[in-house]
Amino acid sequence: MDVQDARFKIAATAAAVVLAAGFLLLLQDRTSAQRPYRGPAATPGTPATEPGKTRRIALNTGPSDYPRLRALGYDLVDVKADPALVAGVPAGMQALLWVGNFTCGEFELGWDAFERAVQRFGRDPKVYGWYLSDEPNTGDCPEVAGEIRRRARHIERNAPGQVSFISLTDWPMRALTPRRVGVDLVGLDPYPCKGSPETREHCDIGAIDRMVRMADAAGIPRAKVAPVLQTFGQSCTKGDKQYWMPTRAQFRAILARWDRLAPRPPLEISYSWGRQEEWACPTLADASGGAHPDLQSLMRARNTAR
Repeated sequence: MDVQDARFKIAATAAAVVLAAGFLLLLQDRTSAQRPYRGPAATPGTPATEPGKTRRIALNTGPSDYPRLRALGYDLVDVKADPALVAGVPAGMQALLWVGNFTCGEFELGWDAFERAVQRFGRDPKVYGWYLSDEPNTGDCPEVAGEIRRRARHIERNAPGQVSFISLTDWPMRALTPRRVGVDLVGLDPYPCKGSPETREHCDIGAIDRMVRMADAAGIPRAKVAPVLQTFGQSCTKGDKQYWMPTRAQFRAILARWDRLAPRPPLEISYSWGRQEEWACPTLADASGGAHPDLQSLMRARNTAR
């Protein structure tokens, strides 16, 4: 073997070691990302509202869904700030107006359009509140906190009695607390049934504790937390394939954990009622038994209990 051959073999061996190490690290990262939460449990919460006062919404709905939603005990619907859509909200229900952004994206309404919407709907009895942002990511776009603050203050001044709302995931929360950005309610969306689009035996119920502990550490009061319940899977989406629809037993465990940590919250959210091509399929609209777990009957019992 000449020196050149020896050098080639040494280099090839070193490259193989580096590639193998990189693969192992990647595998380790993926495994740890799916590993169940084993950290401390969140402390129990105290009831935030009186019995029967929790408002309830299933996201991604349309007018044809409203009769079924009312039968299941939901009293809020999400609509855009459009006069025809707001007018179509039936008696006994109110609208949560979607005017927000997703992560670092553009807002549904620019500032001028947002001001006009608040002027139009800020005293409308059909309007419950304003959905200002979905999973804002201040790690990648810190400026989003200032825009949320600006809009929440405008609602406080010009829409008396209506609420401002954002929904958070497990990204940095400290810049988005009610004290810092002025919102009334903060959704938390841990989805415990994760790791496969096909049903597995166990959901990571501790993921709820993990996110509630994050909110506690950031300074978000439990009384302002709105649980976001996982009522979706991804077995029929065209995009992500990370989550499965909880079984009835798994969903009961999700509800029980939330009842321990945020009992009788001011707002409770089911994600999602309507299908989303990339993110949610099947959904609560499908979950009536047969091919999918019957989560609808569980939600009906929950929503109508007094």
